[in-house]
Amino acid sequence: MESRDAAVLTVSDGVTEGTREDVSGDLAERLLAEAGFAVVAREVVADDQGLIAAALVAFADAGIPLVITTGGTGFGPRDVTPEATRAVIQREAPGLATLMLQAGLEHTPNAALSRAVVGSRGSTLIVNLPGSPKAVAEGLGAVLDVAPHAIELLAGATGAHPTGHERPDASLPSAPASAASSPSSSRAVGTVTALAVRVEGDPPCGVGSRMVIGPGGPLEGTLGCAEFDAAAIADARSLLGEGAAAEATTRTYVHERGSVEVFLEPHWAPRRLLVFSATPVATELLRFARALGYHTTLVESRATYVTSTHRRVADVVVEGLDGLSDPPDVTTDAVYTDHDAPGLDASLAALLGTPASFIGVMGSRRHVAPHREALEALGCTPADLARVRSPVGMDIGSATPSEIAVAIAAGLVAARTGRDGGWLDRT
Repeated sequence: MESRDAAVLTVSDGVTEGTREDVSGDLAERLLAEAGFAVVAREVVADDQGLIAAALVAFADAGIPLVITTGGTGFGPRDVTPEATRAVIQREAPGLATLMLQAGLEHTPNAALSRAVVGSRGSTLIVNLPGSPKAVAEGLGAVLDVAPHAIELLAGATGAHPTGHERPDASLPSAPASAASSPSSSRAVGTVTALAVRVEGDPPCGVGSRMVIGPGGPLEGTLGCAEFDAAAIADARSLLGEGAAAEATTRTYVHERGSVEVFLEPHWAPRRLLVFSATPVATELLRFARALGYHTTLVESRATYVTSTHRRVADVVVEGLDGLSDPPDVTTDAVYTDHDAPGLDASLAALLGTPASFIGVMGSRRHVAPHREALEALGCTPADLARVRSPVGMDIGSATPSEIAVAIAAGLVAARTGRDGGWLDRT
């Protein structure tokens, strides 16, 4: 965005007359500055519709991208800020006003008494806030993540571009256990692609307009206006909350100039499999896991055990859990292929301290029993130990490394799908 300038207009008879300090205006300026805006203009006017409208027009004519007003949004006889705002804006943005209302209602039912308006005049976004400092903080907090993107749209941006949503949206539900992503810091989340497929009338969105939405808001693209984008973000939030069970869907968004039908498609990247110890079984399991769509990591502290074949079949090779780019999470499965490997107990105890979805250890019950005792000594609870699957895999009579890897891979699939396994013709 070329400009991050803003203006604050305080509407208050008391502040104008000098009987009240402009606490809300000061707070708005501080919050805007913290969000990266430079407040280049501030003005105080009385609760007079003409004065308010004139100040808003002057700010817009000066090319200031964002104008925040405080005060005059209630039911009092001199509360006329919404009327003054409607008189000068060219388009309303009810979605943004709704965001502020929802934020306020989370704290007090009195938020419903605000008549705040949000809209645009030319390339200027005008946002009404109530006069109380608490309401100013709540209202700005609700729209500041979306405002930069709205300003870009008003300035004419139509393609992929930064949106000012680098800060995570703390209210967005975490991605569920079956969700994953590429081996990066965003592993446990997904994205939603919003694609305009049909329009009626003349909305500010053409067929083919596309937007990719992540947990923190739009990652790229736009549907052509702030209202459509806000609606798509809300629906994407719902889909991401459903996790991998979410199915693609179609939504219709309505604008005063027409409507658009948008196809929303969620995307989840592959799960992650940690394979411990560079054994022959590990080699085969890494091959099968990649074919099953896993992002694979070989964990081996003994560098001399790792061969060129291991490096070829694994996406990543690390010496220990501390070498992972992301800690194990609910999208992570793990299999230990050598029950005699050094440091297994400490590694397994650390893994049990994570929300990893599947943890398996190769070996008979007799071989694994000493490890259970060691894990208890390390503070693992019976509930922790119940998470460890050992022996690991399906009982198919496997003997060779390839057969054992098949049995383990089948167990991973069965655990993920909630099945017990068995002959299909005997069920």
